[in-house]
Amino acid sequence: MANIGSGTARNLIDSDGDALDDGAGRLKVTTEQDDSFTTWVTYDDFEAATTATAISDGSNGTGATITDAKEILIQTDDANTGYIMVGSGSGTALAGTVGSRKGIKLNGGETLILALSTFANIFIDASTSSQFVNVAYFK
Repeated sequence: MANIGSGTARNLIDSDGDALDDGAGRLKVTTEQDDSFTTWVTYDDFEAATTATAISDGSNGTGATITDAKEILIQTDDANTGYIMVGSGSGTALAGTVGSRKGIKLNGGETLILALSTFANIFIDASTSSQFVNVAYFK
């Protein structure tokens, strides 16, 4: 192991010679700006289609087009007896038998949070009819 100094005073420096500590012997930590959410928007639950359908769909979705989300929350109803597949397009959200499914599988009561800004690229496909979904987004 290399000796990084002698005595009690040791300094950590980067390749340019700049100190990596805060002057009190602690590493500097850069925090992100306060990008906290200012708005939380929820929608009525809806019955998911049994074919891959965008969550912005007017019949089997929220009926909303949003482009300013920081995170999108998708939750399946806890009374669902089937499952929902979530993907980024009609070919990436496929419910079916094991080996032919595509996407992220959500059983009843499960939640998926996506760091996406728009509903346009989120598709869901229900394994059977009468599978309900709740959607919210934060901005």
